[in-house]
Amino acid sequence: MILKVTLAIVGSLVLALGVFYAWATSGSYPSENYTDILTYDIDSSGADGSGVDGSDEKGKRLSLVSYNIGYLSGLTNLEAVKRPRTLFDDNLAQVIANVRPINADIIAFQEIDIDSKRSYNVNQLEAVANGLGLATAGLAINWNKNYVPFPYWPISAHFGKIISGQAVLSRYPIAENQRIVLDKVASRPFFYNAVYLDRLAQVTKVDIDGQPLMVINIHLEAFDNPTRFQQTRAVRTMAETYAKDYPVVLVGDFNSAVNRPEEGDRSIEIMTESKLFAPALAKDQWTSQPTFPSEPPKHKLDYLFYTPATIELNDTRVVTEVGTASDHLPLMITFTLK
Repeated sequence: MILKVTLAIVGSLVLALGVFYAWATSGSYPSENYTDILTYDIDSSGADGSGVDGSDEKGKRLSLVSYNIGYLSGLTNLEAVKRPRTLFDDNLAQVIANVRPINADIIAFQEIDIDSKRSYNVNQLEAVANGLGLATAGLAINWNKNYVPFPYWPISAHFGKIISGQAVLSRYPIAENQRIVLDKVASRPFFYNAVYLDRLAQVTKVDIDGQPLMVINIHLEAFDNPTRFQQTRAVRTMAETYAKDYPVVLVGDFNSAVNRPEEGDRSIEIMTESKLFAPALAKDQWTSQPTFPSEPPKHKLDYLFYTPATIELNDTRVVTEVGTASDHLPLMITFTLK
């Protein structure tokens, strides 16, 4: 009798765990909408549509910002803490107040929440689009789970439901938008990968007055070096394929820095071997442009690459004025299509 009761209890627990696992690892956001091109009905007054520097005789000068916005959690990203709603509201206001005057034509976001418990279910993409006056967005969902049990303790700090991703905001029309899922960490157990985010390359074709520009927005593996190497090689190969036919800017969080000895071999150096892409900032200057953490910045994890055969670089800088709205600082590039 005792054995039967014990087996019944164990069976019930296993069943309950299986039901929870199936529910937690599924998501509520429709997969057919993972790469939506969105148009917001917003007030775009104050944006002149010509970039920060207008235009010159060689053509239209454009500006692009790449920003791992860290779901607006500031320096608390990945910390096992319960965050107040005011933190997110204040950080959103800080981003809008400091990025809007830049008047960027295109902004590529990583880690932007669409409907997540951890950020009080605010659609951050729509909120930022409204605040910056940019009406068109390409979305790439990379995290759609009903329950993410991270950070592990306390349970009250669990992320819970997450719908999050990458996005390209633009003042110009977006003609095409796709998401390419990169390799997962093979050494992780299946249940870890089941609730982990997809690492993506988002490929967005922007129509610049009839001339196509490919924006490749990436967010690579943060914790496993071999996987990050695989992802970087895949991204470079893919980007070089597009570079044969289009001007391309390849931007995002590569999660690799030349001044972190614990990283070992640096995956970011794979990009410097490309004959089709150039970094917006020369490699020997990378340590002079740290982006992480946002205070005090020590490492450059975020990069901008472009195709010099089709794009003329004008300038690049770190957008330090956004402060600690994220644990990353955004990068900006101004350029002209040849």
